[in-house]
Amino acid sequence: MISVLRTHYSELNYCQRDGMGGLANKKIWTGAVIVPPLVILIIWGPSFILSVMVFAATVLGLAEFYKLARPESKKVERLVGIGLGLILTVLLATGNLDLAPLFLVLILLILTLLFMGTSQDLASTITHIGISLFGILYIGFLLSHVSLVRNLANGKQWALFLIITVWAGDISAFSSGSLFGRHKLYPKISPKKTYEGLIGGIIGSMIIALAFALLFLPQVGTGTCILLAIGISIFGQLGDFSESMLKRSARVKDSGDLIPGHGGMLDRIDSFLFSSPFLYYSLIYLMKETP
Repeated sequence: MISVLRTHYSELNYCQRDGMGGLANKKIWTGAVIVPPLVILIIWGPSFILSVMVFAATVLGLAEFYKLARPESKKVERLVGIGLGLILTVLLATGNLDLAPLFLVLILLILTLLFMGTSQDLASTITHIGISLFGILYIGFLLSHVSLVRNLANGKQWALFLIITVWAGDISAFSSGSLFGRHKLYPKISPKKTYEGLIGGIIGSMIIALAFALLFLPQVGTGTCILLAIGISIFGQLGDFSESMLKRSARVKDSGDLIPGHGGMLDRIDSFLFSSPFLYYSLIYLMKETP
């Protein structure tokens, strides 16, 4: 945690020296204020607190997604999509994995019936169903893996490992990209991201992950920790790119204005959408962790 806050402070100094100021400073200070209380709640709060955070993030994230993907959608269509996504997240987070396939069938049935009734132009019905289903799976299904990680043996430590590693990667990618970024990574989707930022993010994730594992997960070997950190960092940045693609498609800069300097909820959870399933299935199938 001290390392994360020091990195925030270093970023702030750089932004001030370089004249970046404004939005970047607000982003750094907001992160510095929000991150420690969240970590404290996960460490000392009740076991269900992380799942409650995931449920709230699912609702807010889906609301932003449907506003981006289908701004002309009817209120009932958005509410049904948000409700189905939340139910799927709750089913998975509470361990009802056997019910998930049945519920996916029900989701398709409900969406089909919904758009049969609300669509004025049936030629676009398939597109509308596809967008609604994508949002439910993209946010509801993927984000629920944060709760699934928490439900494992040593789940508190692994959840913190995931969160701190992702945040360390984000901060390191921002810092190294700002300081050393020269070679564009994928300007078509995200013009400011660079290979230097990508590499810096991976290195930052590795350093923080190793330090955390040394203190709180001593049973995890160094090689395993490094591989998990690299995977979390890469999948985290892929999640960032996927959300940037959605925003680019919708021609907006941020998914919303929920958090000062950070945009919307989707802008905050994007790095967890693919990294949390990666960690969960790595722990289940490679390290044989049990719920």
